[in-house]
Amino acid sequence: MVILSAAGLALKAFLFFLCLVLLYRFIKIREKLPAMELRGSLSHLTGRKRWLAVWSILFFLACFTARMGPALYSPDMVMVFNYEEAARGQNPNVTRFNESNILSDHILEKVIQRGNLAIDVDRLSDFLTMSAPLDAEKLDVSVESNLKISTEYRVRCSSMASLYHTSPRTVLNLLADVYWEDFVGNYAENDSVLDLSFDELDGMEYLDVKDFLSMQAYKLRNYIPVYSSESGSFRAAESQETFASLSEKIGNFINIELERYEAFVLEKGLSQDRRTYQSRMQYANRLLETSQRKELAAYDVRIETIDMYNAFMTQFVLIPTYDEDKEFYMSRTKVGVDYFADEAKEHLAAATELGEEIEHNAYASTQVNASQAAGDAYSQADQYIESMKAELQKLSAQCRELCSAYFREKRDGYIQVCFTAPSAVNEAAAAFALAAVFAAVQAGLAVSKPFYRELRENRAGRKDGDKQEVHKESAAQ
Repeated sequence: MVILSAAGLALKAFLFFLCLVLLYRFIKIREKLPAMELRGSLSHLTGRKRWLAVWSILFFLACFTARMGPALYSPDMVMVFNYEEAARGQNPNVTRFNESNILSDHILEKVIQRGNLAIDVDRLSDFLTMSAPLDAEKLDVSVESNLKISTEYRVRCSSMASLYHTSPRTVLNLLADVYWEDFVGNYAENDSVLDLSFDELDGMEYLDVKDFLSMQAYKLRNYIPVYSSESGSFRAAESQETFASLSEKIGNFINIELERYEAFVLEKGLSQDRRTYQSRMQYANRLLETSQRKELAAYDVRIETIDMYNAFMTQFVLIPTYDEDKEFYMSRTKVGVDYFADEAKEHLAAATELGEEIEHNAYASTQVNASQAAGDAYSQADQYIESMKAELQKLSAQCRELCSAYFREKRDGYIQVCFTAPSAVNEAAAAFALAAVFAAVQAGLAVSKPFYRELRENRAGRKDGDKQEVHKESAAQ
């Protein structure tokens, strides 16, 4: 293909040379072109039409082959980023997209390693070029609506890559595979949260086990709804689970299994270390009581502030407003007392929640202190924990299966790659144009040949006559 590319350049250079020759001839003979003789030369050209047609056809085929061959051997690769965030210049994980990563050094290093190419990174980088359709547009950055973000990039590999025992198409295929893996690994959805670990359960207090397992379950439950809203009907191939069904199962585990376990532990008053647990609950309640007093104090301040407002001021406050239909009406707006009322509700709700937590800790401490549970109760609690761990691991595996299947389908459409096939019609038209120029130049050379030859003969005759006169003058002397 390098030879064909060189041949194409040579044909163009040859045609350019012929054009210069024709131009030179017509400059020399422009005053020696009588109309009748020109017609005679054109009629003399009729006998060379076949010769001219054959050479023009051969030139057309040579140009078409020289243009079509490299285009087929080294096509352009188009990468289209087809996901919602791409139009905003972002990756799927909402980080900033950087198109320079496509041809970055670490990507090209992986391309060389995977293809076992006998070339270095710098040289391969010289062979690869990238462009976007928006590069040719002149964007007016002063107008916000004209700011565009490209989601399509065209990558081209020079045919010179064949000198290193590889083809441009092979290099581009390797580049597409390597970049897709790097893109998905770094910027696609991160489902590592679905991998649960229970190593911290060893030696943990029985009531703390409930909080720990609840935290693990909420990791799964909070991850699922994001994709449930995107594709609520998607099902796993083996388990036939959907995002909604898995979310319901996890909710049942939290609201039923964990609550049953906590009720059992509280009823039996189970604890790994009774004194340590009671001391911890007492310390926790002191901190909670301090926070509760702060919330109640903040609540009282808001109530006192509300009482200071004049009742007449808080009856109504109206402002003139227009609705969507441009109709005028008087709208009530909030005043300071409304904001204080909302804040008072928030502080009271927080204080109530802290009070419930204090009561729960006190009750748990009392139950542990009065516990006379036998060894069977502890064995039963341990079995309960193992059974909940197994159930949570099963739910984690089902979430992993469903999300993996969904991600495979979703990620396949993140980057669409295709190779642009050269247009035979366009290449033939370009080759035909060159062939037409070649035919015109050949016809012009044929027409000008007799005139140019006569001009050269006249010049040669004048030179011979001048020489003879010089000889005669020298002989006479």
